[in-house]
Amino acid sequence: MNSDLRRQMLDYYDERAPEYEEAYTLGTGTASITDPEVFKTEARVLAGIVARIARGRILDLACGTAYWLTDYAPHCSRITLFDQSDRMLTEARTKARRLGVDGRCSFVRGDFFEHQFEQNSYDTALVGFFLSHLTEIPQERLLFDALRTLLESSGRFLILDSAWSPERSKSNAKVERQPRRLNDGTAFEIYKRYCDQDDIARWAREYDVTLRIEHFGPAFYAVSGAFGGTPGR
Repeated sequence: MNSDLRRQMLDYYDERAPEYEEAYTLGTGTASITDPEVFKTEARVLAGIVARIARGRILDLACGTAYWLTDYAPHCSRITLFDQSDRMLTEARTKARRLGVDGRCSFVRGDFFEHQFEQNSYDTALVGFFLSHLTEIPQERLLFDALRTLLESSGRFLILDSAWSPERSKSNAKVERQPRRLNDGTAFEIYKRYCDQDDIARWAREYDVTLRIEHFGPAFYAVSGAFGGTPGR
């Protein structure tokens, strides 16, 4: 992904911050599957998975508006919300205050590709709808290398993202430069790479990680993982 596309993607998410959660709550926004109930239903499934898996010290990587904070905050002692978009972090701070958990939260604005994460500092890493904006080579490997570094030896990660499915293929290519529009009609172009279960199997082989598919639906998937062991429930 070239620097111009990365810049446009950052601009898109910065501008989209106030309406970002509509993809989950209304099934609109980026929806490429015509039935909005698919997105709403699967978002509720993902919320339950987050609540079950997230524990202890958590890094919410590419946290956006901290949509999943409601689900993991009751189980987490220290919360780090990391994003490159200032406006997304503003939304995240507002949510943390509203939930009364801001005292346990740290907000970090940074570029994932330049940031030095603390080693062995987290029990859980949540990676929500970030991997699908990374190229398979080399950016995907950088993500798994970072997860290996920042997690405790017994830590787990949870990847939530967009699934490549028969329903999705009716409107999208598996890898594409994808047009996006805000509610006011402003147009952007982003890089998007949908993943299927063969991709997930490849991660296990290439990155020496143990994975469990927690959910794989028409719109979204959830994969938990651990380095050097079997992900617990």
